[in-house]
Amino acid sequence: MTFVRQSAPSTKFEVLYPPDVNNTPLNKLINYPTSYWTPANLACLKTENFTYTGDRNLDLARQSIQLPRQLGFPPSQSSHLVGISDYTTPWLKEWSLAVAAGMESVVLFALDQLCLIGYSLPLNVRIVRARFMGR
Repeated sequence: MTFVRQSAPSTKFEVLYPPDVNNTPLNKLINYPTSYWTPANLACLKTENFTYTGDRNLDLARQSIQLPRQLGFPPSQSSHLVGISDYTTPWLKEWSLAVAAGMESVVLFALDQLCLIGYSLPLNVRIVRARFMGR
């Protein structure tokens, strides 16, 4: 980053960080340079978590969405990438959670899946709650 800024001082840097594959103490230590990836040095910290989405774990997906804030990044410097998949995965709910978090952007990956599966646009922005009633 220092080298690039010497040639192009107005350059902005964004990091795409996957908390799911870095969910061990060693990987966090090696793959997230806390002293260098700060709001002062990065224009945006973007998270992604295809594993959590594929495992249908919205609790871990929510933790991934909240990671930039926990590391001191304001919503204007936070983003989340959501992997589009079939209807059995909670990618649309994950998207809704990221939108509700007020992030600078929520990015859908990959457009070809959206088109091949035939999802309609615009996406529904509501977050619903489920409740178990009975045994």
